[in-house]
Amino acid sequence: MSQLNFPRVFRVFGLLFLAAVLTFSLSACKQKAKPDEAVQEVGIEPERVTVDSIAAVMGKPEADKSGIFDLGKGENEVQIIYHFYTTEPKDIDDDIGREMGPKIRDLYKKFKKIDRVEFLISILDPDKHVDWVPYCTFVLTRKVINETDWTKLLDDDFFKVVQELKYTR
Repeated sequence: MSQLNFPRVFRVFGLLFLAAVLTFSLSACKQKAKPDEAVQEVGIEPERVTVDSIAAVMGKPEADKSGIFDLGKGENEVQIIYHFYTTEPKDIDDDIGREMGPKIRDLYKKFKKIDRVEFLISILDPDKHVDWVPYCTFVLTRKVINETDWTKLLDDDFFKVVQELKYTR
């Protein structure tokens, strides 16, 4: 009689062991799937909007080079203080468009959650050439970027496309 019970006990424990292994495997698969789903919804890495991450797209100002000087940020908007270096102030508006247009397109491509960007443009004081002074402010939104299908042709019409343009000089 003990020979008949051994296979039955073995089968019961075997089935219990198999059920435990399957339960553990399914549980592990579900836990592994949840982070992947979250990654797909949010993106591979959360956007980190910092001076350095924006500078990676727009550059850092140097003695003879334009770039982001500082920034402020809200939930879906950013305020960028940009030092625009130029040696020819007479064509400054055209130069700003040609230089900043491609950088702004790249900014919106990289930072998908940014909607509204207010730019505060400073230039070197035309008289002293050492101090940065405000030149203008303007706003761009993702809607404007998407609707204009911005190309290099629009870089020349940059100040016709931006919103809330205000010259400070």
